[in-house]
Amino acid sequence: MKKTILFLVLFLFVFSMFAQTYKTVTIVEQTTKSLNGGTRSYLGGVSRIPIRVDLPANTVSWYYSFSTSPAGGGTQMLNLAVQIGASIYAGPLGAAATKNLKVPSGSGSLDVWVIPTDCRDNFVAKNDDKLSWYQDISCINTKQSVQLVSAPLSGSYYLGLRNPSSLEGIDVTIEVVAVVEEVNTETDKGMLYGNLGWKSFEKGEYDKCLEWSNKALTFNPVLTFVKFNIALVYLVQEKDESIDAYINALAAVKKDKNPKGVLTGALQDIYDLKAKKPNLKNLSDIEELVSNELNNY
Repeated sequence: MKKTILFLVLFLFVFSMFAQTYKTVTIVEQTTKSLNGGTRSYLGGVSRIPIRVDLPANTVSWYYSFSTSPAGGGTQMLNLAVQIGASIYAGPLGAAATKNLKVPSGSGSLDVWVIPTDCRDNFVAKNDDKLSWYQDISCINTKQSVQLVSAPLSGSYYLGLRNPSSLEGIDVTIEVVAVVEEVNTETDKGMLYGNLGWKSFEKGEYDKCLEWSNKALTFNPVLTFVKFNIALVYLVQEKDESIDAYINALAAVKKDKNPKGVLTGALQDIYDLKAKKPNLKNLSDIEELVSNELNNY
């Protein structure tokens, strides 16, 4: 299968998308910080606080959520990790889904600047003329927010919390959560062996194709394109079990996340084989089987 580069790319993309699983990693546990007004901070307290964010490996997106309250007003419950965890079963949240994440209403304005680590000291010292920050993922003069960050996705940064008021103090409750891809090494091995099997088929090394394909299924038994590759070898070798192999693959493809794509590739392989060897045993019956199944989608 995967005779053309285009189909190979599309198939691998679709398969990989559904093979991925994700989890939430809390980078900064919910915490509440008190910020004085800028002028009053000179008499005690601070108007700026940097919070370090260390992104874990395989981060695909991350979020920070905050809400403000009057100084001494108590802690807000954000539940950011819980909300994201309940929503990522289908994959990382996009911008549209992020709108469904809730945050308590705030009462005082806050600036949250996302800054590189080497700008931390300038931020704290209020050397803003020497400060660089990520404007598109920062929040300025905002009372509450859930901010999605799609980039950067690696390294360390600071969330610079700044009270823009000169007099009024505020409390800030903040939480930072990453969505991390869980790497399934067994699935990856299955895909790699399956691709080796197809390369062997293209070279006419049919026994080698069977060896790699069967090994692929030991790591990932649900690789239906591999099952079709095995059936294709039996077909080209004119083995009696070719029809049974295709029937087994057709039964398995019903549970595939992209059955139409897999069946389209399997049928194209049959057409390609038919152009070279039109008189193969069971070829017509197998072509009809696969074609009829594809028509159901």
